[in-house]
Amino acid sequence: MHGSQSPGSSRLDAVIERIRGLEATGRAWRLDAEELRELLGVEVGEFYRKIYAADRAGHPLVSLAAATESFSQDNIWEFVALAELFCGDAAERRFQEAGVFFTHPEQLELMGTFILNASRTVRDHRLDSGEFSAMLAAFGSFERAHRCYLDEHFNLEGLVDAAVEQYCSPRQFSIPALARRNARALLEYFFQKHVLEPRELFAGTRASLFDQAVREGFAEPAAAGRPGPGFAGPGGTAFEGTPEPSPFEQARRLMGLEGRPLTLPLLKSQYKRLMKRYHPDVNPAGLKRCQEINAAFALMVSAF
Repeated sequence: MHGSQSPGSSRLDAVIERIRGLEATGRAWRLDAEELRELLGVEVGEFYRKIYAADRAGHPLVSLAAATESFSQDNIWEFVALAELFCGDAAERRFQEAGVFFTHPEQLELMGTFILNASRTVRDHRLDSGEFSAMLAAFGSFERAHRCYLDEHFNLEGLVDAAVEQYCSPRQFSIPALARRNARALLEYFFQKHVLEPRELFAGTRASLFDQAVREGFAEPAAAGRPGPGFAGPGGTAFEGTPEPSPFEQARRLMGLEGRPLTLPLLKSQYKRLMKRYHPDVNPAGLKRCQEINAAFALMVSAF
């Protein structure tokens, strides 16, 4: 019937409302297995039987421990998997709409939003050579002066806040404050795991500052001395050739976009396709490639 809800959907409503209520107290939500079972309206026997059957079948996220443990954002994947066990595939979508859970495609969208914003900030920044010259004189070291300049002009916290707001604002999360906190936590996680690297995001600025440091005698030019994004070929070896391809052309090759008219929608689409393949959560060996893809994407989106 139109407008009616399935039993599983109404059970999920109860869980989401409980999470909303806990969040309203100012504390991070946490549900133990017994409370979750009651919110889902599942009988004790059925609860244990289904968990046992899932464990015996080798479910990757539901084990016997699910019958007694507590759930929070710290083990959100297991929480969603357990809810799916009793409410079906609707659980993932409902928790996604609430802002409790971000799927892998959403995580990639959030990361892409951050990189796009950061790259445009770098592109639009006008280097203050006088200020950097004073920093070089004060510190006597390119690396220290470089860190100071980036801290002064590229506030990472501010860039994270802007990306979170841009990503979350158009989406009607039913628990918006939690969604924003989770989005911020995800970006911090990507930095912690080095999926996102500030050095690569600000590589263009670093290269320009390095050139100035060389001119002023605070750095030595070397064969690999001009710092910038280092891209590898499909086999993991550096591109070779005379003359060496520009960083932009190297980025094109890495992204698989050689010889194709470059548009922002195409670039975003290819970025998501590649990251789905190499994201460390789904490909444990993909971290280095992930870093290279992010560096290439950061460089190329600055052209738009």
